[in-house]
Amino acid sequence: MTFELSEDILEAILNTGKETVKVSNLEDLVHGDTEGLSKAVTCLKDKGYLTESAHGLSLTDKGSVKAAQVARKHAVLTSFLTDVLGTEPDHASKEACLMEHSISSETIDRLDTFLEKRGPGHKPGRERGWGRRASTSEQTSPREHEGHAGLTKRNPIVSLSECEEGSLLHVSMIRCFAKHSRLIDLGVIPGELITLRRKLDNHAVVITVKGCDIALSPEVAENIMVERCNTP
Repeated sequence: MTFELSEDILEAILNTGKETVKVSNLEDLVHGDTEGLSKAVTCLKDKGYLTESAHGLSLTDKGSVKAAQVARKHAVLTSFLTDVLGTEPDHASKEACLMEHSISSETIDRLDTFLEKRGPGHKPGRERGWGRRASTSEQTSPREHEGHAGLTKRNPIVSLSECEEGSLLHVSMIRCFAKHSRLIDLGVIPGELITLRRKLDNHAVVITVKGCDIALSPEVAENIMVERCNTP
């Protein structure tokens, strides 16, 4: 079992937002190498990161901590690549997957501090046209998001605070992730679908994620970057 695969498994289970996950749902990580996946899962169980029941795999407390660390690295790296370097979000996420396993937590802390100092008002994505209305060709070109295929159609990436009430949204990334890392506990993570229920007079918002309504401050809403989705 490679170190990278073990972290990918933990992160993938965390990102589902489910209590248990079937081993078969993780096969995309190994491109058909089910034997390698089985060995990796066994090793993670032996090390106390996972437990397994008739319903599937579950993260232990130790596994949840490790998975959150990996997810944080992924989010910070994705934010840096998109916000600072102007990398397209899809490509940035793939690059972050490769980098997250070898970068140190200290460097991630420094990157996150750097991003926070830049502030949410700096949005280089707008300079590259991500803040404009999508063209007809973009709207009809399918964009595959794991588990949400067909919902987004290369729509612009904007902050949650810019969206309209009732919008179905795909979370693309979270700026200043260390400052808002509690969002992981609430289920608001890159790749998740949320609905913007209400916008309050003080610019706070109420969203629904995994069936629960959550109120978010204006600052947090500004730092959650989303894509508007088509109605399923």
